[in-house]
Amino acid sequence: MFKKLIILCLTMGLSGFVAADSVRLSADAPETYVVKKGDTLWDIAGLYLEKPWHWPTLWQHNPAIKNPHLIYPGDMLSLSWIDGKPVLSYTSGGVTADSAPINGASTALLRQYLTYDSLIAEQEYRLAPRVLGTGEGWSYISTRTPFFVDMPLENQDWYIYRPITHFDREVGEDNVARMISLKKVGEAKLVRALEEISELKLVKQNQEIKPNDIMLPALGAKTGEIFHPQPAPSGVSGKVIGHLYGSNYVGLRQIVVVDRGEADGLDEGHTLSVIMPGAALKGVKGDMRYDSDVDNAADPVQFNLPSRSAGTLLVIRSYPQFSLAMVVDAEQPLKADMPVMAAEG
Repeated sequence: MFKKLIILCLTMGLSGFVAADSVRLSADAPETYVVKKGDTLWDIAGLYLEKPWHWPTLWQHNPAIKNPHLIYPGDMLSLSWIDGKPVLSYTSGGVTADSAPINGASTALLRQYLTYDSLIAEQEYRLAPRVLGTGEGWSYISTRTPFFVDMPLENQDWYIYRPITHFDREVGEDNVARMISLKKVGEAKLVRALEEISELKLVKQNQEIKPNDIMLPALGAKTGEIFHPQPAPSGVSGKVIGHLYGSNYVGLRQIVVVDRGEADGLDEGHTLSVIMPGAALKGVKGDMRYDSDVDNAADPVQFNLPSRSAGTLLVIRSYPQFSLAMVVDAEQPLKADMPVMAAEG
């Protein structure tokens, strides 16, 4: 079982997207399990289920527990069968004032994607303040050197970003939605706002700050989202349009951009299957060749071999037309233009 790095919530308010009798347990699902410090709820879902997003259907509400939404280290999970269907309940190991629920264990691992803006709409990108440089004309900006941006600012705290690449999606016949991926490179504090520019002081840097880097206000952390594992709505399909920071191939725990978002019903916690299309064959019986080996592209395709799932994505943040998703399972390296669809129920 690969290590799942995500925050989940055990909530019985979910109705579930699959029938309980279709839930498939893992071959080595334990009858009992004592929660350990460092576990994540996705880890535990994968311990019991072949498809962790079926967790809400397996989980059994226990009215004796004061807060059934949280699981703590020391709690014991018990697998049982009711009317021939598997259910999972738990017994509290004793919650103290210092106890921390396990749904906060992996927050830091996704902080760079959930705390800070990673994608920005093109219009917002064009209007964002830009770093001009230092008064001395130095190309390297350090925490000891004030620097200037190209407009008067009001907020006191700012994040500095470097644009990496852009992602496009056709929306209608004549409209293209575009978002820019950003990498946070530093933090700054406003010193003074002048008539047309502002002076700031760098308070933290992850790498060199350069002229033309963009500034966005630090409006507070966006971590703490609670992800409910569940398949994306039936019928949702699209494609991976690239790695957040431009890599050609991605693997486990890396972040990709998908060309579907809130407008398509996609939300945080939805799972998507990445599809490897089957090869096409051309020719005649006894002389079949792969489409890529045929000289004449106009020759008709005789057979399309079956597609298969090459991996699973978990949406961690959604925008109107796009989403960020983490690769939580992969049979092979994934790349741009691979189709995605709602994870199998």
